[in-house]
Amino acid sequence: MSDETTLLAGKDRGVIVTASDAGLCVGVNEGIRQALEANDVSGASLLVVAPFAREAVHRLGGTLGVQLALNSEHELLDLRPVTYAPSLLGGRGGFPVTADDAAEHADPEEVYREFRAQIERAIIWGVEPQFLASHDDVVARQLSLFDVFLDLAEEYRLPIRHGYDFGSTALDAAKLARERGHFVAASTVNWSSDDPRSLRDVLDGLPLGISEIIVSPAVAGMELDAVIGDAHRRVATFHALTSAHLREAALEADIAWINWNDLRPA
Repeated sequence: MSDETTLLAGKDRGVIVTASDAGLCVGVNEGIRQALEANDVSGASLLVVAPFAREAVHRLGGTLGVQLALNSEHELLDLRPVTYAPSLLGGRGGFPVTADDAAEHADPEEVYREFRAQIERAIIWGVEPQFLASHDDVVARQLSLFDVFLDLAEEYRLPIRHGYDFGSTALDAAKLARERGHFVAASTVNWSSDDPRSLRDVLDGLPLGISEIIVSPAVAGMELDAVIGDAHRRVATFHALTSAHLREAALEADIAWINWNDLRPA
């Protein structure tokens, strides 16, 4: 990984813009494809256990992060473990619905095997992992799970993405990650169309250093409406993202546009 000063290339601020949840459905995959093609985002993460994950790789290519899942929050869309892992199952037969429930019952050894299997499945499909992410930040709720997450990042020599504010948890995962030498963004903004701030306002308000903006875009369609509870918000996020022209706005504001590949350990 290049040091932060090199990545910023003389600028005070840098930004990574990541599209999340590739694989959930075709509408999500297509929304991410269009955002990547237009340079409205600088990377995307693949939810390997999602039903359209292989379609996402076919549509988006293999330059993706791996979004490791232990919970399944959508009422009509069950995500299930790749491995035999009784402690990772919820009442519906797949992963538990909430991140808290998943973290409370997950056995760290089963989590290690499951996460490793998700990474390896992505690689078999042709993905060259760019980073690791924890879906809904389940791992930031338990030290033993966070250790597994960091162990795998080090094993595969990948940076980690933190979907929410690691520092806001009782665990203070941000501090733990930095102590083990991992990149942690100066700030992380999970932006959706519900946010009263525009994307350009968020960009203008970023602190010094490298920050991340995470978005979940999708294009409208019947299957999106049928199984994704926040379908309307994802479509609205897509339209806001494509009209914001974030890469151009970042350059105009003298903010470095950074890709996940730039953060991979050497």
